Amino acid sequence: MVLLIGGLAYAPWVLASYDMFPSELVFVFVIVGGVSPTIAGLIAARLEYGKGGVKRLFDQFTRKGFSKLWFLAAVLLPLALAAFAILLWSIAGGIYALDLMKLAEFPPLLIASFLMNMWEEIGWRGYALPTLQKKHNALVSSTIIGVFWALWHWPHFAVKDSVMAVGYHNYLWFAIFLSLYSISYTWLYNCTNGSLFAVSLYHASTNAAGTILFIEGNVSHNIFPFYFLTVAILATVLVFVFKPDSLCRRAR
Repeated sequence: MVLLIGGLAYAPWVLASYDMFPSELVFVFVIVGGVSPTIAGLIAARLEYGKGGVKRLFDQFTRKGFSKLWFLAAVLLPLALAAFAILLWSIAGGIYALDLMKLAEFPPLLIASFLMNMWEEIGWRGYALPTLQKKHNALVSSTIIGVFWALWHWPHFAVKDSVMAVGYHNYLWFAIFLSLYSISYTWLYNCTNGSLFAVSLYHASTNAAGTILFIEGNVSHNIFPFYFLTVAILATVLVFVFKPDSLCRRAR
């Protein structure tokens, strides 16, 4: 459902980039495409759980029963991953320079990204992940979401002069990257008792960290292989330490 809604909504954006659709109408369609995971999640939750489905979905933003230090981890881990990728890049001979004053832009970017990215997480982690984990273990569920998450992003690669295509080089590698990164989202979700706030914060910090450390650091065109390796290492460690069944030592 999410691929259908997202695909139909993003199609005008892709067509407009090739002058095949009025560009002044694109903005509305892009917004609908961006919130399509939430739209699909709300419809599915309503069909599965009835009138309480929507509340069941949004209640995950106020989940309790876990240390609030997880929120700090959700913000700091993406920064650490980006920094480690830059370290690998530098060891390989890359030159990195960032105006440290740019770091002051991180908090407002984090807030803005949270307000945008939460509409993805309501669908992917709010509805799809717990639904999948009823039938599959955490690792398999993460991989399935990663595949669909990548497919949902395909229009971002299809659009003319795609920024994502330049940054990630190859769509297949991007899809594998998201499947690997999805594992850490599941780990965070399960370890925070299914907190949508935590995973939305993690998503927001990932995008904000990438903007500040990669784009402002002028390495966004070259960093992906090192970032891919960093995320692959994280995924491997999480699977090895916390095991595929739940990716967390606490009960799901």
